[in-house]
Amino acid sequence: MDDKILQSLILLTYKGKVLLMHKTNSPIDKEKHPWCLIGAIKDKKESFENAMSRRVEKETGIKIEKVEFVSKSCYHARLTDDNVNKMERAENQLLYFFTLKELKKLFLSNTTAQFISKHSALI
Repeated sequence: MDDKILQSLILLTYKGKVLLMHKTNSPIDKEKHPWCLIGAIKDKKESFENAMSRRVEKETGIKIEKVEFVSKSCYHARLTDDNVNKMERAENQLLYFFTLKELKKLFLSNTTAQFISKHSALI
């Protein structure tokens, strides 16, 4: 049996903005890799909260303490100044904060667009 089950997304917010990730292989691959929230697949014996914390640390280098359940497969955490100051970006990876107004102009993954549409009040 597979040890991995169900993917979830986490909405990371900071001062009225959302952290999105964009992975690139070249300067011109926007269509191939849309902006997205960080997602995780939990191990069978792992909580979704721990899976989210683990994945956020892997993608950003920051450790988040409090992960809140929002709805099925959707989680939220508020970042602190300390989190943002310690954030690291991997090669071929962009991490940026966007306002709701700015999000409307971006090419978002379908799951990210749905999450933000449904839970924009958290921003």
